[in-house]
Amino acid sequence: MDVKTFIAAPESGLTSLGISILDTRGRELLTLAEQLTELKSCLKEAKKNKAEVARQFKTLEQSSDQREPLIAAMQSVSADIKDIEEKLKKTEKSLASALLTGQAQEVPIPSFVTIPPEQSYAGSYTVRELEMAEWQLWLNFLSTRCTSAYHQPVWAELIRKSFSHPTRVWIAVASDGKVIGGIPLTFFSSRLFGRFAVSIPYFNYGGVITNWINVAREIIKHLETVCINEKLTHIEIRSMQPELAEQCSNKKASMILALPDSEETLDEQLGAKVRAQYKKTEEYRPNVLFGKLELLDDFYKVFAQNMRDLGTPVYAKQWFANILSEAKINALLVVVYVDQKPVATGFLVGYKGMLEIPWASTIKQANTMNANMWMYRQILGYAIREGYQFFDFGRSTRDAGTYKFKKQWGAKPHTHYWYYLFPEGGAIPELNPDNPKYKLMINVWKRMPVWLTKIIGPPIVANLP
Repeated sequence: MDVKTFIAAPESGLTSLGISILDTRGRELLTLAEQLTELKSCLKEAKKNKAEVARQFKTLEQSSDQREPLIAAMQSVSADIKDIEEKLKKTEKSLASALLTGQAQEVPIPSFVTIPPEQSYAGSYTVRELEMAEWQLWLNFLSTRCTSAYHQPVWAELIRKSFSHPTRVWIAVASDGKVIGGIPLTFFSSRLFGRFAVSIPYFNYGGVITNWINVAREIIKHLETVCINEKLTHIEIRSMQPELAEQCSNKKASMILALPDSEETLDEQLGAKVRAQYKKTEEYRPNVLFGKLELLDDFYKVFAQNMRDLGTPVYAKQWFANILSEAKINALLVVVYVDQKPVATGFLVGYKGMLEIPWASTIKQANTMNANMWMYRQILGYAIREGYQFFDFGRSTRDAGTYKFKKQWGAKPHTHYWYYLFPEGGAIPELNPDNPKYKLMINVWKRMPVWLTKIIGPPIVANLP
């Protein structure tokens, strides 16, 4: 199959090739096809911009003071077109080779908790809640399975310690007593948001751990009864696995960049436009520090101010201190300074081959410096030097502003499948800033002094997963 035919209908192309959309090879081919389609769209837009600049040149008088800005604009868009064309050529060659040889080795795929659709458990089993006396069974099971960082019990303990939310586990047990699957659920209860459960709150990755697709579906089906018996408004299951249950939201995606072997290669891949953006910050002589608790005050100062500006309640500083103090978690802070003042910050968590940034903030005054761009370039350099294979920019709604910001770094989308269970007559909850009913509250919050948001914010955000 040729490239043109495949990108016209990638999923049909996989079917024709006899490849499952959930297989590693299928995901790699789809990623290449998506990348190629995006590049073609970007090239079309860049050429359109160049034509517009050229049109303005024709109507411009020789002595006009707009001539120099137009020359700069023409140089910039021409550089963009050259970068895109080079990437387009390379990607098209990679896809053609992958279709011909059946290998797509140039597009690494991060290891998510997913299950091949044809993999079913043939024996008998039951689903039930794990008893405290059986906790070692769960630990032993996790030690032999591919899990996200947040499935590790240390995170459940940190959530309990920081927010007082208990986590309980439901397991699938085979007839011989062996655990073959399970899911942790963290329970929330508040007057403001009601009683519900999430797997796993505050982070992007949770859901069922098992090697068997039928076991995963049965565990989720069993949780429908749990939802009723526990009198919950809903259960939210954060997964990367499609087709586990009926009620599902897949509008968000994790933006993940496969890291090259060196910073030099990274800069080549980023292209002239992105390089120009983060190099602008160097005019202000920025400094960057990576560390732990010694940077927490500076991190929190920027984070709290940014959350206020966004109209979002801020976490308590102790939440971050608890994570940084936990020896079993590879977490650290990054802080960018200009004139010895913190202007941009990030909270990093490393697990296996991936470095993730669950929280990042920049103060408004630093936006004109492109401090956020410069910080991300420093983080990517750090990730490469530390030997990480991937950098996770976090989740975004497709085509939203944050999605486009992450995309410009070369990050690729990996779809989230968040499942919802609720009693009859229930609906998918919208406990997020996109919900119109929170619009007034957000506008009021933006006008509060930062010191006040640090007091009243933590009790609220503790119940927002």
